[in-house]
Amino acid sequence: MRASSVSRVALRIVATVAAAIWALVFVGEWRKVEHDPQFCASSCHHEPGPRNERASADWHAGGHAGVECQACHTTSVGQGLRLLWATYVKKPPVAHGKATAAACSDCHEKKPAEWRVIAETQGHREHRAVKGVDCLSCHAPSTHVDQPPEQACLSCHKDDRLHKPTTLGAETCLSCHSYAASKKNVQPPNTVVCEKCHADTTTLIASGGGAYVRPMREVNDHALHGGVACQLCHNAHGIKATPPQGQPICAKCHQFENFQVGNEKRTGPEEHFKCEGCHKPHAPTGSAIRNCINCHQKKAEGIVGDAEPTTTTALKHKSCASCHVPHTWKAERSGCMQCHKEQAALFQTRSPPQHKTCTDCHDVHGAPPTGAVCLKCHSDTKGQHVALAPERHKDCTSCHNPHAPKPEDTRTSCSKCHSDELTQVMRDGPEGHTKDSCFGCHQPHNNPLPPPNICGKCHGEKAKAVATAGPPKHQVCTSCHQRHAFKITDIGATCSRCHQNLFDAAARGLPSVPHQADCKSCHTFHGEPGVAQTACLDCHKKVAAEFNPPNAKHGDCTSCHKSHTPASSAPAECRNCHQDKAAVAALWPPQSAHAQACNQCHQQHDVRNKKACSECHAPETASLASGPAKHQCQSCHPPHGAPPGQGPAWWQRCDACHQAKVQSVKERGPIHSDCKNCHKPHEFGLPACTSCHTDMGSKGLHAVQKHAADCTKCHDPHVKATPTRQQCLACHTDRVNHEPAAATCNTCHIFK
Repeated sequence: MRASSVSRVALRIVATVAAAIWALVFVGEWRKVEHDPQFCASSCHHEPGPRNERASADWHAGGHAGVECQACHTTSVGQGLRLLWATYVKKPPVAHGKATAAACSDCHEKKPAEWRVIAETQGHREHRAVKGVDCLSCHAPSTHVDQPPEQACLSCHKDDRLHKPTTLGAETCLSCHSYAASKKNVQPPNTVVCEKCHADTTTLIASGGGAYVRPMREVNDHALHGGVACQLCHNAHGIKATPPQGQPICAKCHQFENFQVGNEKRTGPEEHFKCEGCHKPHAPTGSAIRNCINCHQKKAEGIVGDAEPTTTTALKHKSCASCHVPHTWKAERSGCMQCHKEQAALFQTRSPPQHKTCTDCHDVHGAPPTGAVCLKCHSDTKGQHVALAPERHKDCTSCHNPHAPKPEDTRTSCSKCHSDELTQVMRDGPEGHTKDSCFGCHQPHNNPLPPPNICGKCHGEKAKAVATAGPPKHQVCTSCHQRHAFKITDIGATCSRCHQNLFDAAARGLPSVPHQADCKSCHTFHGEPGVAQTACLDCHKKVAAEFNPPNAKHGDCTSCHKSHTPASSAPAECRNCHQDKAAVAALWPPQSAHAQACNQCHQQHDVRNKKACSECHAPETASLASGPAKHQCQSCHPPHGAPPGQGPAWWQRCDACHQAKVQSVKERGPIHSDCKNCHKPHEFGLPACTSCHTDMGSKGLHAVQKHAADCTKCHDPHVKATPTRQQCLACHTDRVNHEPAAATCNTCHIFK
């Protein structure tokens, strides 16, 4: 009985101790559940580092580094027991410990001074007034992770991105919005904020992928919208920071311009209704006018059709707005008159009605008008004649003032270009050339150069004489008469305008130039300018006395003598007609008289009267006295024959007189067949036969002295034949009866 009591006591003690131990263990475990962050970290919320490190060291960021998890994440007793049980049995816990804004207030309101400063900052005041927004709306994501505060904005404002993503890395909500600004410093984002990014061009280009972005420093007071707050036009949270397409946003400030554009009564391009079609928001103030080139490039560059660029009428104006009113872009005649007052006054008072509309003549986007534009109306009359005029006169405005086309005084119109000519006419011209003004000779709407026969209107007789002149220039009065003066005061100077080379001896390679007296001494002015032969002989009387031409050509002085050329050059002209004789003369040595001028033999003005050969060839002609009379120089030597050694030889001409002998001698062999082998030139005596037959005197009967005295008594040198009996009997008369039957003597009497 006693033992069982002891046992029960022991059991109670053990149970009590066990209960105490369990209570202590439970209290310790419960403390972990309520206060130890390691419990959270080691059970489910594992941190990335070693398990024995404190969770708060890595998980809590900022001011929560020393705060227990359970300070914000509170649980009920039942939740705590279930968490503890789940830890032991290794089962997933139930949902628990959701943080609330009240937990934030429990800590942060314990420091009222600090809390009030934070609560009154611009960002907190703005967000406190928003329904459904509390501390955890912004701060919850950054409690367990070291996250920049700017990221918190994206939980609610994920669609309110910056207008253009860049690579600068600083473009967040807080780049523009001052969240922590105090109450007294609070201000909305403004232009100053924009300058944080838009101040430097280089950075903007790099961040914008290479596209050009105008920096804030260029958006100054001289640029469009310079000094205006960026937010008036730009939405920083839009996809682009540009104004909406169209006019509404611009119309908030530019109401009058919007009215002009909207009420423009025309059918024009759509771009004219869009402000940004012409205006670039940050461009210099005057750049909108220059932007016309973007759409009107050809007109801005002066290109008309497919032609090359030129200076059009429009380009002569300062800008498009000189004529086109901005925002309506209409150009009216009244606009022209505002600048061109002088022209406006002229066509209002001195111009026909057809000239009073500027654009009838002026194509503002085409080339400036020339005379060609007048032909649009005047093509059927004056236009036909203007086409014949020189280039300057083809432009009607060279004579006509287009804004007062009818000249008040024709001489005044001409004097604009021809003042020197008009002065010359009035000073030097005859009275008849001034009374009709310029139009006495010139036609205003035709070729201004008078026709060649215009002078005949007044100078009929002289015009008829001139018409018969040989050279075409001499048939035109103005070839000699200077226009607008007409009177010739210096004949030599007048002729030298065309014939200067006649008096320039050096240029012509002449020692001198004859006939440099007054040109009219030889030439007739108003008629054929050639010089008659009688005029030459009137001065050259010595020539006239000896003049005996063999034919008509030699009777014309100009056949041999060229005007204004020395007479010594006349012999050189012979070859022009006597080319065959000149060719033979060229064969002679230069020093020979036969190679020199023809007048070495022929008398100049009586060519048939020739110089005697003896004047040059005295020894040769002296020998003629011993020969037959018919042996004259020309008998063997043609006057224009080739020199010795060239052409036919003199002995080849013997047959002209001695034909029978020449034919006979050819039978005697090669030596006797050539006359020159026996006969010597200019020696007409018989040659000695012994010059060839040297040994004949010692042979046979040739040794007899009488037989050797004269060979020709027995032999005929031109006939190949033995001496006949009759030839022998001519000397041996006493032998007539000696052998009368013998035909020849040398049958018996041997001579060789």
